[in-house]
Amino acid sequence: MKVGALIKQSFSSIAHNKIRSGLTILGIVIGISSVIALVGLGKGLQANVTQRLGNLDTKRMTFQSLNPERETVQRERGGPNGGGAQGGFVFQRGGGGTETLTEADYATVKGTTNIAAASPDASTQTDVTKSADAGEATAFQLHGADTAYASMQKYELTAGEFLTETQVDESHNVLIIGDQAAQDLLGSDVNPLGQKLYLKGTEFTVTGVLKAPADAPPFNNPADNLYIGYKRWLTLSEKSVFSTILADASSDDTVDSASQTALKAMLTSHNITDETKADIGVSMNKDLLNTVSSVAGSFTDTLAGIAAISLIVGGIGIMNIMLVTVTERTREIGLRRAVGAKKHQILLQFLVESVLLTLIGGIVGVLLGMIFSNYAGAIVGNIPGRGIGGANASSVQAVIDLGTMVMAVGISAGIGIVFGLFPAIKAANLDPVEALRHE
Repeated sequence: MKVGALIKQSFSSIAHNKIRSGLTILGIVIGISSVIALVGLGKGLQANVTQRLGNLDTKRMTFQSLNPERETVQRERGGPNGGGAQGGFVFQRGGGGTETLTEADYATVKGTTNIAAASPDASTQTDVTKSADAGEATAFQLHGADTAYASMQKYELTAGEFLTETQVDESHNVLIIGDQAAQDLLGSDVNPLGQKLYLKGTEFTVTGVLKAPADAPPFNNPADNLYIGYKRWLTLSEKSVFSTILADASSDDTVDSASQTALKAMLTSHNITDETKADIGVSMNKDLLNTVSSVAGSFTDTLAGIAAISLIVGGIGIMNIMLVTVTERTREIGLRRAVGAKKHQILLQFLVESVLLTLIGGIVGVLLGMIFSNYAGAIVGNIPGRGIGGANASSVQAVIDLGTMVMAVGISAGIGIVFGLFPAIKAANLDPVEALRHE
């Protein structure tokens, strides 16, 4: 029998039992559309996160205080992404909250070869009032920073200027205020520049106003915070240590060497020889990007695996319906065998019917999956307060490429072959005489 005639006959058989065939195809449609929708959504989320994290400076390293009494989990560099040297410390079991970095540590980081820019990022909650007589105080996050901090963080000023070297070194009472914090404290009609604000009862003069970044997170928004020189922050907070130092390497190629040189120098100054007992760790943005990309890829694969379970259910439905079809058409099979049809011709006919059922389901499933994935992307991207990007959330664009669609259709055809093979073999092996006697 020619291929064209075989396909035509298979379509005729499928059309003969429209309801049954439709319900069978529905199982494949659900499975394929689920795979397409979830894979597309997963890839869209991966692309969305990668795009947002793409703004991170891959030359950035962050030195953080660790509690040496808690167990430090250490990462080994080397392998496909490493440089062979022992890496920094990813996290500590039991949490942190310890401040161990000193001005001397900052000087070490700042003076390390291939460090292009650096700044402490000290932070604490501070009460702010509009008069020396206290009155109603408002708590704000107060950051202690150096002159390079704003440019490193890519913050823009709407008015005034950021900290100068003189202001930082001589601990001037100057204050950089986020524009939202300025509105909260002074009102929208007041020019913040030159205004006097009192931090813990000490008078500070506003010399700069920060603009909220377009991609600002819903938490710890720089527009909500206050900034002073790190030396003044230490005296105001009555501290001699802080928790974080930010640094940028001169190039992507020098991040690893610069971070490890600075880290080892600081540990040596802290008289620490056992790195598992270190009170300082370092992390790099490039490692974060690699980790996020890997996790997102695994997430997509997991979604696809979950969706694929429904395909197995659909495949079982295909097998069941084909077994029923073989039983119903037993006399037809016997007649065809009696007039000379070969076993392989019978097998091929039923196998083609099975594959056609799954292919139809696969094509419809791909189309529906594309529609569902876009709707799901819009919902995920705009969940109030929880959407990707928080306050600036936007729809997550599902990513469905040609390869994914071809794979889905190929999988549906493969299901037709796998789950249709047993019924086809059973049909081909029917005894012609017994088949003709079948009622």
